[in-house]
Amino acid sequence: MSFRQKKLSLQKRIIFLVTVVTTGMISTMMVFDTISLNQSIREAYVSQISGMTMAINGRYEESRSISDIQQIFDYIQYKNNRVMEMKLYDKHGKVLAASNRQEVGTILHRSKIVIPQQDNTIVDRIPIAENDKPIVRLTAPLQEDGSVVGAVEVIFDSSEEELLLEHRTKLIVFVGLSIAIILSILLWLILRVIVIRPLSRLREAAVIVKQGGELPKLQFKASPEIAEVSEAFNDMVSNLDERYHELQQALNTLQVTQDQLVHSEKMGALGNLVAGVSHEINTPIGIGVTAISYLDQKAKEFQALYEAGKMKKSDLEQFLTISQESIVMVQHNLERASSLVKSFKQISVDQSVEMKRTFRFKEYVEGIIASLKPALKKTQIQLDVYCDDQLQLYTYPGALSQIITNLVMNSLNHAYDANEEGRLSIRVLDYPDYVMLAYSDDGKGMSDDVLDHIFDPFFTTSRGQGGTGLGMNIVYNLVKESLNGTIECSSVQGRGSLFTITIPKEEEAEI
Repeated sequence: MSFRQKKLSLQKRIIFLVTVVTTGMISTMMVFDTISLNQSIREAYVSQISGMTMAINGRYEESRSISDIQQIFDYIQYKNNRVMEMKLYDKHGKVLAASNRQEVGTILHRSKIVIPQQDNTIVDRIPIAENDKPIVRLTAPLQEDGSVVGAVEVIFDSSEEELLLEHRTKLIVFVGLSIAIILSILLWLILRVIVIRPLSRLREAAVIVKQGGELPKLQFKASPEIAEVSEAFNDMVSNLDERYHELQQALNTLQVTQDQLVHSEKMGALGNLVAGVSHEINTPIGIGVTAISYLDQKAKEFQALYEAGKMKKSDLEQFLTISQESIVMVQHNLERASSLVKSFKQISVDQSVEMKRTFRFKEYVEGIIASLKPALKKTQIQLDVYCDDQLQLYTYPGALSQIITNLVMNSLNHAYDANEEGRLSIRVLDYPDYVMLAYSDDGKGMSDDVLDHIFDPFFTTSRGQGGTGLGMNIVYNLVKESLNGTIECSSVQGRGSLFTITIPKEEEAEI
């Protein structure tokens, strides 16, 4: 599981950046101030040793007496208790004079011999690890007749300077942090008043607009930029209201138009049903009319024989046989017509009134197909139904009638060319929890692009031929909403199409 990193608010980011910049600037100031202070201390050291070396060089050049130099060393240490050690050595490192008399005459290690150039003083800080306090080694050139012949070394206690530097650094850090904190607080307050509060009000206003509430006009005086944003937001809300009303009107018009088109599709299905009724009933009634006419003719002939007194027993027997056959034929065809009328009446009622009932699946489907025979007879396409005769289902039969009608008519209109032979198939499989209806044709099939939009409203490949593009959308909505089922379509170009519909089983409520 991945957790999205929470981002800092604009106010916190600005304060953080300003604090970082302020801290950086203060740190830079501290560095430069420390360098400047160190330079000042260095110059002070050089100034101090310059006076000492001038006195030592003057006495050395004047008397060439080491004892005089020793006296000067003692005097300097006496007058300045911060001078810890002094020594004078030649270029070879031989100590000529020292505040520590025991070092006189010794030879310094090569690493400790430092001979400065003329008029140059070397300042070295000795690590505190070698002593218990911070000290500085000052080395000045020992001159004789204008030439450097050795060096004067002074070990100086720098505790006061280090303490001054430490106090100065602490002061700068304290002042810098105080300034950074004060700036951050002031910036936080300024941002909150000028930016954050107006943005929060804009966000609240956006939420109100999102929820459909009425928004009062926003006015900010924090800054010209925020005022411009608020004016732009007010204009946007005003435009949104206008666009919303326009879209609402367009949606209402579209819904009315769609309802009219759906009603037109239903009326078209009922028209096919009426055509099926007239065609199917015409045959049994025509046979009945023919039989009655034939019986009427024979009755008139029999009556003529009777009135002429020429009737024979054979004539009577023949008339009775003809009468019996005609009556049976008329009765059979009238029963057939009555059954067709009853079936078509039930289908038409189902299509007009949405009501659940229990019915035999195959018998009802065959009645639907009978209503489609006029359209089927104009083609060379056969329709086969494979279903258990005893299968019963409790659902909306009218929805099922419209689904099968639209599927069959969709195949007749799009899957085959004129006078092309083909076969339609309806297979119904019974499962414990649902019934699966598989409708297929062996026609042209569909491309992937058409297949992706087959159930979209107003999508049709025969726009110029009167197609509305609602047939398959009606099928989809009936399966999903009325039957609470599922529908899937698969197709291969040149090999036909398959619609798989699942209808969940329901128990009829007991009254």
